[in-house]
Amino acid sequence: MGNQISRNVISIVYFLFYVGSAPNLLARNAIVLLFFFFYGLVIAMKSNKKFDAVILIPLLLFAVINFLSILKWGGFSMEFLSNYVGYNLRYLTAYFFLKYVITNFFSFYDRLIYTLALISIPFWLVQLFDVSFFHDYLGFMNLDGDGDQRNRWHFLLYTAYPSWVNDGALRNSGFTSEPSFFGFLLLLWICLRLMRNRIKMDRKIWIVMSVGLTTLSTTYFISLVMVFMFIVLNNRKVIYKILSVLGGIVFLYSFYVLPFGMQKIDMIWNNAKEKELSDYDYLSKGENISRVPNMLIAKDNIVKWPLGHGLNENGLLKTRSGVTIKGSGSFTNNCIYWGVSFFIFFPIVIWRFWYTLKHDLSMASRMLLLVMTCAWLFSSIELKDPLFFMIICIGLMRYVPVSVPVCKNGRVGLAHLRYTDSILDRFRERQLLNLKSASNLNGNLNCSKE
Repeated sequence: MGNQISRNVISIVYFLFYVGSAPNLLARNAIVLLFFFFYGLVIAMKSNKKFDAVILIPLLLFAVINFLSILKWGGFSMEFLSNYVGYNLRYLTAYFFLKYVITNFFSFYDRLIYTLALISIPFWLVQLFDVSFFHDYLGFMNLDGDGDQRNRWHFLLYTAYPSWVNDGALRNSGFTSEPSFFGFLLLLWICLRLMRNRIKMDRKIWIVMSVGLTTLSTTYFISLVMVFMFIVLNNRKVIYKILSVLGGIVFLYSFYVLPFGMQKIDMIWNNAKEKELSDYDYLSKGENISRVPNMLIAKDNIVKWPLGHGLNENGLLKTRSGVTIKGSGSFTNNCIYWGVSFFIFFPIVIWRFWYTLKHDLSMASRMLLLVMTCAWLFSSIELKDPLFFMIICIGLMRYVPVSVPVCKNGRVGLAHLRYTDSILDRFRERQLLNLKSASNLNGNLNCSKE
């Protein structure tokens, strides 16, 4: 029992440190990363669960991409080597926690994100009434380690922006670095819970949806409309269809009229058209790169070297003053790093991920989920986010590792199951029976030999 409690605590700390673009200072520390890696490795070595060799495929492919990039463009250095090793360690650490440390990823994610969503509300309300509260009175607690020019305040459970940062006083970032990251985590939580509820809404889903509204994230609103469409496609009950259609209409209207909807997209597009993207010199003047130019920059970098640049920045486009141009956002950076492989590998793995969670979805539903995932990747997922790595691992393995308590030979142990939607009912029954029997044995999970 003590071992399991310590695993849960370390798993929570791991998520707070690294999920959601890791805005805190500790996430930048190599010693902290090595601790989590070796902790996961030790647990894996002690476990009797088989290692999934298939998860090494991305690492091997990425090794080839980086090797060819170095041969073509040069650029091998200690900095490159450090970044490359760190990337691999982050990926493997995410796998270790998914497979060996966290006993039930679905339940863990469900409880943690729901709790963090509720915790964010009082912080957000304080921010609404006194935008400078966290900076003025709790500045000594600030763990923001990004060197972000927007002067964030971050302390594990919440991130606040000063009032001069794009209406920062109004938006809820939760424990992540930005509102869009928080919106992604909430939307993933909603999708996972819908899958487990057989595409049925419940009270907690409505609560988390409402919390998501406080992010004022354009991507969140677009994805939420897709969620309602997904519910309509997969429910025969008229009430669900009516509520989903009404909800979709309300959010589409809100998206059209509110400043973080179509107005924001129009502004980005118009700004992009006003800039001469063939001359990248303006980027060295401190201007922000909007997401539309990001796509154009990514396209030019891919055309320059379709096989992928890897983590080698030597071959990337540069401004006239020599500043490397990568853009921002995980989608564009993955395109640059992985090249054409990303357009082949990513859709297949994500398709398999959603199939693992629910195997009987229609083609339209699967396409909707794939598009929604791309939207998240375009705006809300960090390149090295362990949650994204876990999604990739699940897509590769085609199952989710789950451990449940069982009574065997007079003792309570863990039975390791391969969760897939095709055995969902059997898994639920087995889990409920085991939990009930375990909780009734002397009240402390000890079985008698009788």
